[in-house]
Amino acid sequence: MKKFLHLSLVLILCFSLLPVSAAEPVTIKFWTHINEAWNASYEELVAEFEQANPDIKVDYQRFPYGEFEAKIQTSLMAGNAAADVYEVWGGWVLDFASQGVLSETPAKFAAELEDDAYAPVLGALKHEGKYYGAPVEFNIEYGGMVVNKKLYDEAGMTYPTTWAQLIEDAKKVAVKDGEVMKMRGFGFSTPDTLTSNFLALILQSGGQYLKEDGSVDFTIPEATAAMKQLVAYTADDHINNLDTLTNQDTQDDHMMVALDESFGCVRGPWVLSDLEQSYGLTMGVDFEYISQPPFFEGVEQKFAAETGWSLCVPKNTAAEEAAWRFVEFLNQPDVLLRHNIACAQVPPRRSVANDPDYIAGAPYMLPLLDKLQYAQFIGPFNTDILKDYLKQTYMNLVIGDHSDEAIQDACVKLTEDLAQAMKIY
Repeated sequence: MKKFLHLSLVLILCFSLLPVSAAEPVTIKFWTHINEAWNASYEELVAEFEQANPDIKVDYQRFPYGEFEAKIQTSLMAGNAAADVYEVWGGWVLDFASQGVLSETPAKFAAELEDDAYAPVLGALKHEGKYYGAPVEFNIEYGGMVVNKKLYDEAGMTYPTTWAQLIEDAKKVAVKDGEVMKMRGFGFSTPDTLTSNFLALILQSGGQYLKEDGSVDFTIPEATAAMKQLVAYTADDHINNLDTLTNQDTQDDHMMVALDESFGCVRGPWVLSDLEQSYGLTMGVDFEYISQPPFFEGVEQKFAAETGWSLCVPKNTAAEEAAWRFVEFLNQPDVLLRHNIACAQVPPRRSVANDPDYIAGAPYMLPLLDKLQYAQFIGPFNTDILKDYLKQTYMNLVIGDHSDEAIQDACVKLTEDLAQAMKIY
């Protein structure tokens, strides 16, 4: 009996000294769209996350933008998520959250974001008082201008510091030959920038187009006045034309600057890398990125912004805890700072936007940073519908009757049409 007990103790001791196999790490799938700079940054951050979290592996997959939204919709709406973390355009979350297919942002993380993030970047992530995702960037199409340095230098002109100077200079240099625009004085009429300037002009005039129920009202005096002003720039002053509204696949306001066919345009900072990579231009030599003057001197430079790219977790993932750990890691201020600089993004969090290291790494963002505090969320609706209807209204007025009465009637019809077409979330 003693021999048996002795043998049992020996066996137990031997087994206890054998190496214990670690549990297999959890693998989460991470989907994004293809963007060279963004993908390179994510690759580095995935490796950093995996090193700090050996119990989690990230299967990073990216897809062409043209098919990305459809793939996400098919995956999420079918209730059989193919990924555990999705990079999504903020506006898409309005549909996904209302369908109940997203995991709620953990309460502590949500409170941290609400305390530090700018209002527009969280707007589309909120549904019935709860958040469903985390922002990656502040999407902005107002506040910054690309100017053609060579054209300004040749004309002996200084960059505008007031809106009145901007428009007067644009009228002086614009050249139109019949229906052909040979030189644009100032471009503002892509669907994105037309919308952002129209809404900003309303807000800076003291108006509010967004109603409490989330719908819009463009029958207010500030809206009709804003429409009249923007229509006149194209229809009467001829500082630009409608090409970038009708042919945006082949023409964009910043492309006209690159081709020396425009003195400048209002555009988001995402075009800066395109000007350098696609056209071989150099900032500070061929073009500059400067502050867009307020419409009225001495007023807060209020504007409306959409929720930009964000990260979300599907409700039915089997790796919810691991997925949110990854999302929270990507949203840590020090990590987000590096990612925003690498991707030329405006930070969604105040602590990052105001960090001297961010400003040192992305000095070209300075024209925008002091304006972020004045932004409001554009509204809880599909912004593509708003842009399409506004674009068509604007074009009809420019090429047709744009009397005061016609503009008032057009703004009434625009409001009525949007009320029928928009789904308010």
